[in-house]
Amino acid sequence: MVNHGLFHRSGTPGGPGADVAILPISGRASGSDQVIKASLLDAGETATELELLRTVASGLGVVWGQDELGAWAMVPNEPRSAFATSPEPLIELPHALYREDDNGARFLIACYATQAEAEAKAAELARGGHKQHYFVQPLGQNVGGSSCERVT
Repeated sequence: MVNHGLFHRSGTPGGPGADVAILPISGRASGSDQVIKASLLDAGETATELELLRTVASGLGVVWGQDELGAWAMVPNEPRSAFATSPEPLIELPHALYREDDNGARFLIACYATQAEAEAKAAELARGGHKQHYFVQPLGQNVGGSSCERVT
């Protein structure tokens, strides 16, 4: 990329974002055994993909707009996510709730003290109308991730 010097751009960001539910997750990076911590953003059934993308960009500190020179975006060199979570490690929560996406990737969602609590949350998430599959297994079984965190 070539740096062409300093420019001043004006304009206002375009379009609305989406209200999102944020769920902390752990999963494996694509093509790797590395477990990453992330946030699953759910914009629901009524939001468009563009509205979700605007929300994600804004949450990462991206500012964008359009002026007489065209569309522009200012992207921080070191973005900080507004969606990041800092869950507490748990020791005594043996019932793990997982999500499996359309591609077969599995993600640890949360852990619960009882199987009934975990299954109730799985049923609640399944009612959201998404194609993902939610299931509960004992934490010791190696599915997706191996550590569990408190969802706050």
